[in-house]
Amino acid sequence: MFANVSALDGSLYFTISLFFVLASFAGYFIFLFTGNKTISRISFGILIAGFIIQTAGFVIRWIYAYKIGIDTPPLVDLYDSMVFFAYVIILGFILIRIFYDFDALGFIITLVASLALAFASFSPLAPSAIEPTIPALQSYWLLYHIVALFLSYGAFGASFGLGILYLIKSGKSNKKQGRFLTLLPSSNIIEEAIYKVIVFGLVFLTAGIVIGAAWADSAWGGYWSWDPKETWSLITFLTYMLFIHARFTKGWGGKKMAWIAVIGFVVVIFCYLGVDLIIPGLHSYATPGSAPLL
Repeated sequence: MFANVSALDGSLYFTISLFFVLASFAGYFIFLFTGNKTISRISFGILIAGFIIQTAGFVIRWIYAYKIGIDTPPLVDLYDSMVFFAYVIILGFILIRIFYDFDALGFIITLVASLALAFASFSPLAPSAIEPTIPALQSYWLLYHIVALFLSYGAFGASFGLGILYLIKSGKSNKKQGRFLTLLPSSNIIEEAIYKVIVFGLVFLTAGIVIGAAWADSAWGGYWSWDPKETWSLITFLTYMLFIHARFTKGWGGKKMAWIAVIGFVVVIFCYLGVDLIIPGLHSYATPGSAPLL
């Protein structure tokens, strides 16, 4: 019976996709030690297959939600937000991989996506059942707000992985990294990719915050309330604005830029999950499965 329900609401597809992502992770892990491009191509193909399965899961789940009388896509609870987080992280890597030879990045991305999908699939804190949302969330502002924010999360997740690769690449004195370093593009290419990805993410983060403010005004009569989630969304925005400002006014690049990319994603994760668990506010809807919305 559980399997039937999982198939109907699409959650079974997310669990299946987890095993594809794990297989891709294993392939990229082997690639790091062997440098075999065939293995990396197979791993990328497996990851795309998992991404397609996830896409099917979202379509089925959203249709199911409409059939049971929920007019907005199910993105509010922790389960749906986690699987969507994994989805945009993978999407970000697929897009980057089309333009850059960043096979080594696949190891980091599949690791993050696997952890998110595993938590969503097996944690008791993230039940997969679709529940009606509170009246304030029954708006299409919700869809635009969350999609914009999670697209930025996907970009920042990719910049996090690229930042780690840059820091490893810059540690040339470590002879044990010799084989691995040959798998990475030049530092200049990684730096360029980090900048472009962060700009992309910042555009969508800004859009998500603006949409959220407009939605808050229509729902609660005010654009900004200094709720903990709002405050940390501002901190996240300022972190990445620091990156842009320092790059253009101070000429920052190299390790400084890479460290901001890494630290910035830590801020994103705290804003996304940590704030809701430690200092809940208006964006925490009083249930263990509620999503920490920005």
